[in-house]
Amino acid sequence: MNSRRRKREEEIERLTRESGLGQEPEPDVAFQEEVRRTASAILEKEALKIKKTEPVEKPKRSISPATGGWWILVIGAAVALSLPSVGAVLILCGIVAIVWASYLKSSKK
Repeated sequence: MNSRRRKREEEIERLTRESGLGQEPEPDVAFQEEVRRTASAILEKEALKIKKTEPVEKPKRSISPATGGWWILVIGAAVALSLPSVGAVLILCGIVAIVWASYLKSSKK
């Protein structure tokens, strides 16, 4: 929050320097405060406009459905050695996840 405020105040100072207001021997404090408020309001409007127009980036998934399917398939094969019925269910779930992932990829194209 402080960094935003600091950037805003630096932008206001830059605007006042460029407009020549900072070169007066004794500047009017009330006028400078009004310039600061106006500049702050303009910057906030621009930031809000940019926020509305920029698309929101979706967070990237850490694991794809296909990768998860392969992991379930491998785990199912390992579990099938000691518990065949549970292993078979996991293998089946892994295959379903892989097919589902390939279907999602083909539907996006």
